[in-house]
Amino acid sequence: MLPPLPAWQLRRIADGEEAEVGPPLHHLGLTLSRVEWRSEITVRSGAAAGGQVCAVPSGIRLTLLHAEHIIRLAREIPRGGCLAGEVLAHERRHAEVNRRTLRDAAEGLRGVARAWAARAEARAPDVGAAALMLQDQLAAAVEPVLERLRQARAAQHAQIDTPEEYRRLGRVCPGDQRRIRFTFGAH
Repeated sequence: MLPPLPAWQLRRIADGEEAEVGPPLHHLGLTLSRVEWRSEITVRSGAAAGGQVCAVPSGIRLTLLHAEHIIRLAREIPRGGCLAGEVLAHERRHAEVNRRTLRDAAEGLRGVARAWAARAEARAPDVGAAALMLQDQLAAAVEPVLERLRQARAAQHAQIDTPEEYRRLGRVCPGDQRRIRFTFGAH
């Protein structure tokens, strides 16, 4: 886990750098996740009509990973206290959604890549250009899987970040809540 940040800074990160800072108590923690995918395609090629090269994939290696996956807590939350545990538990639910949806997407990517490889073909003036065309075709084939990943994550995160959950987090650990309100000047 990275060092804690002030609640106002977590809110800015959550809403985007251009966002206006609002009430800080809604962002006591934040889970950041960035997913990347990479591919390596080995091609088999031969001469085609018109002086072109016809290339087909002979091997594909796909990697889908969390390039970044961190949980941050607001600096104002007393370390090791009741509220830190509650906020951390809340953020860990988000982290589990991220891990689960990534696993599901990996399965989807494998299936899409197999289906794509069985019918993929590119014709170009040279092998390099044909390989680039295959790479673009693969990217287009996997994009729907990645979009489903993004939509599934958003929907599942919304099920965690409900008004009821935020009300609950606002009521638990009254001693820590008092200290935070004092820190924010809301006595």
